[in-house]
Amino acid sequence: MSDAHREALLRAALEMAGRGIPVFPLWPGTKIAVWHRPDRCPRTGACVEGHVTPEDLATLDPDRIRWRWGDRPWNVGVFPGPAGRIVVDCDQPKTGTGPDGWDQLQTLAVERGGPLPDTWTVTTPSGGRHLWFRVPPGCRLRGTVKHIAPHVDTRCWGTYALAPGCVFEGGAYELFDDASEAEFPGWLIQANVEHASTAISGSGDKPVKAPDAFAAAAVRGETDRVRREPKGQRNKVLSTAAYALGQLVGAHVLDEHLARTELQAAVAAWNTPESRVKDHGVIETSLAAGARNPRRITGKAA
Repeated sequence: MSDAHREALLRAALEMAGRGIPVFPLWPGTKIAVWHRPDRCPRTGACVEGHVTPEDLATLDPDRIRWRWGDRPWNVGVFPGPAGRIVVDCDQPKTGTGPDGWDQLQTLAVERGGPLPDTWTVTTPSGGRHLWFRVPPGCRLRGTVKHIAPHVDTRCWGTYALAPGCVFEGGAYELFDDASEAEFPGWLIQANVEHASTAISGSGDKPVKAPDAFAAAAVRGETDRVRREPKGQRNKVLSTAAYALGQLVGAHVLDEHLARTELQAAVAAWNTPESRVKDHGVIETSLAAGARNPRRITGKAA
């Protein structure tokens, strides 16, 4: 590929970072991040304290971007979650027949009362489209797969999308509508979270069980305490909160994935990415410790 192509992808990365959306390199001509899988983590370098993900390492720093995209025409992975965005991915049916994701999304908007606002939109090589929205403050959403509709996925926390300008053998991602990013509609927030399964679900994944009122109140109380804690005692407060929720996990009244996700969301409110790996390690250790000492639940009032 030519220097002109590499320069075009560098500009794409800088433009997305300029919009406040962290970027990470993907192998040229692919959707694969230039990083190792968790099961092959060397536990060295950035992973010395535990495996980190491209989402953890994605950057807004223009100097780092110029350096990274200076040697190859890397495709550009973009991370909506940390940027307060969500991408609705409307795909084409594999069989080539029947309604596509865009049609299904419009039908759902009519059924739920809509509206489906105009927003910044990117087309995909397969003929689909990515609709970019701003997530309302205080709302943290995970990516979903075929949850909203059979041909509609979402990209948010735990997932990534691709920037316009990324190239594949079959075509490229291209800017379709340069409208301002609209706020994610309430009816779509509801559709995205109702009975949602874990991010990047596989065929064997099971839906996360919604907590009952007792467990939900415990999650709200502990995570609110974490969010409000000023610098100085955060490690201790995070540890005790994770331990307490771990005890409920061990008592089988709270789903472990839900507890972990909510604690990570509370930590994200601190806006301290430099300590994210350590904070996530505290969550894992304390959740596990609490689960080994399950809380005795008597009438859900204990």
